[in-house]
Amino acid sequence: MKEDIDIPEGVSSIALKFLDLNGKAREIRVPVKTWDVVKEEGMSFDSSNVGFADVSESDMVAVPDPSTMRIIDKGNEKVAAFVCETQWPDGTRFEGDPRYLLRKTMEEIAQQGIEIRVKPEYEFHILDKETKEPFDDGKYIDGRVGYTDMVGELTQLVERYDLNVEKIHHEAASGQYEIEPLPYDDPIKAADEFILIKDVIKRKVRENDAYATFMPKPVAKDAGNGFHVHMSLFKDSEYLFSPDELNEEAAGFLGGLLSHAKALSAIVSPTVNSYKRLIPGYEAPVYISWGGENRSVLVRIPAYGTEEQKKGRIEYRAGDATANIYLMLNSLIRAGMDGMDKSMDPGEEIRDDLFQLSEEEIEEKGIEVLPSDLGEALDELEKDDVVKNSLGDSYKHYNRLKREEVEEFKKAVTDWEKETYMDY
Repeated sequence: MKEDIDIPEGVSSIALKFLDLNGKAREIRVPVKTWDVVKEEGMSFDSSNVGFADVSESDMVAVPDPSTMRIIDKGNEKVAAFVCETQWPDGTRFEGDPRYLLRKTMEEIAQQGIEIRVKPEYEFHILDKETKEPFDDGKYIDGRVGYTDMVGELTQLVERYDLNVEKIHHEAASGQYEIEPLPYDDPIKAADEFILIKDVIKRKVRENDAYATFMPKPVAKDAGNGFHVHMSLFKDSEYLFSPDELNEEAAGFLGGLLSHAKALSAIVSPTVNSYKRLIPGYEAPVYISWGGENRSVLVRIPAYGTEEQKKGRIEYRAGDATANIYLMLNSLIRAGMDGMDKSMDPGEEIRDDLFQLSEEEIEEKGIEVLPSDLGEALDELEKDDVVKNSLGDSYKHYNRLKREEVEEFKKAVTDWEKETYMDY
């Protein structure tokens, strides 16, 4: 990451960005005059405050990747933003850095002649800034005047920053929107871009005196916000997935995703709120299964798209944007590759609408369900060495942070409890 790059004229400061273990963006701002030093040595920070390490070993350095530079125009200033990886002060790698873990995985599978490209799709809500109720009552791909205004503004925004976006549209729930990047990209580039897209969307929505959230379930009565990951696999430049048939390697990858699905939940659906979305009736997957065009399964093989897309991809549907995207992609790839290495059997394709079947019928088909809460998901993660090891040196800290979240929620008194029990 030592590529030389100059900061353009007119830039007033430099933003060094990375995601903490909870998937939240962290930023260190430095003046332009320090760039020559920062690009070589990075910038120090207290890693214990972002979940990376204990207070006894908290000194760490954020090192910018020059290839990620984007110029962000904030109206009153221009900022050069860089995505960073973290390392110890002596220059050695931090083996728990989420971006580094994903990069290491990509290098390992490349040695096997495997290439993976991804296309994340992410949903978010736009809410009233004061009431936190939906900003509009639009419907899926609503084309009425007024409902397209925000879509138009966001489209102009992604064009302005040359972000790799294929389409933006209103989703099914009130105030809900979806962004789909262009197919397909290197997983690290896709993750880097998501950090920037999320940031510019939130800022643009604030200009409209509203609030954008990627929270999985911000509105109780409506569908929640998912983060679907489309993956295309190649070996010797040939597609491994096909909407028509599964070869042995593709079946193994699919089998790995299903076999490790319970443990994956702790990473791809990593908050207490995530499991408010993962309930039957809102098109969110809860059944560990696969199918073709079937949107009631966990992993599907879509039939629509461009001619290039139709050559082969799968879609993992259980994640949400509260996840650290590097950890999400890394764990999914590791799980799939484990299945490929062991020739895991994904089982029969499910063609039924699982949401219409009774629990007894689901059981008769031998279909298991995803964890129903974060605590259960963390228990599954603890038992799964493949997914656990995908977190590298961060597992201990990740598990601690998430267990604390579970305990905090247990102690919390919700508005529903107050409304239901206050008169007793």
